[in-house]
Amino acid sequence: MAIGKSSFVVGMFCAMSATAVWAGNFIIARGFHHSLSPITLSFWRWVVASSVLVPIALGEVIRQKELIVKHFGFLFVTALIGVSGCNTLIYMAGQVTSAVNLSLIAMTAPLGIVILASFFLGESLTSGKILGMLTAFAGVVLLFSRGSVETLVNLSFNGGDLLMVAGASCFAIYSLLVRRVPAGFSTLGFLSIIFWMGTLLLFPLYLWDRGTSWAPMIPMDSVAVVLYAGVGASLCGFALWNRSVSLIGAGRAAAVYYLLPLFSGIDARIFLGESITWVQGVSGALILFGVFFSSREKRN
Repeated sequence: MAIGKSSFVVGMFCAMSATAVWAGNFIIARGFHHSLSPITLSFWRWVVASSVLVPIALGEVIRQKELIVKHFGFLFVTALIGVSGCNTLIYMAGQVTSAVNLSLIAMTAPLGIVILASFFLGESLTSGKILGMLTAFAGVVLLFSRGSVETLVNLSFNGGDLLMVAGASCFAIYSLLVRRVPAGFSTLGFLSIIFWMGTLLLFPLYLWDRGTSWAPMIPMDSVAVVLYAGVGASLCGFALWNRSVSLIGAGRAAAVYYLLPLFSGIDARIFLGESITWVQGVSGALILFGVFFSSREKRN
């Protein structure tokens, strides 16, 4: 399938915008992990996103009710994996494992997307695309190891890392499912359906969380975080990502996802005052080169 120049540009822009939004979500949400439990944050994130979509997409959802019944199984699986599962697992992993491990494992998702897309969607897995992805991954490894082989050798893994692997796998599978959205669904209608489905699937866990968690409700100083996660990372981020996958394919969108640590580094510099080292500069160059190399192949 040929990709027009304008579609390619728009698709790349959407993928980069989604990645930038998600990077900000990671920075902000991580700073409030002591006041918000993973399930509470995940549940209210999707409640906010779903509520914002109601007045916008309700008419489209009603018009697509026959499609919803026909493809209920597909919508259910997509909501379970992409909405209920992915972010909840990531938030849970962040409670018990290091940020270094989380970031390293998260960067395996794009490679998984490319491999799965080649098997199930027929997207070409060329040598150029593989080289670009590996180059970007090398930049990520350099970034979080700070250029020290000893740091990589001494990395330890725990149950939180396994949760992160599950979360990254959910993201990869979700990206492939988005590529197979049944014809007839509008972007907002589709998102509204899976957002509400995913929220309802999380509701029983949230009720359990209210009775057992050390942070069952939303503290006032965390409201802005929930709003950002709901409107920015959920609604805007998913809409941009879905649009990108539909325009340029899951493989190229996955390559852009490697910009996540670069955007996270910029956010950390602006909001947390962290300095940028030579290792981060070289890592950023490798990541950018890998993304560019993976995306500049013939668009067919």
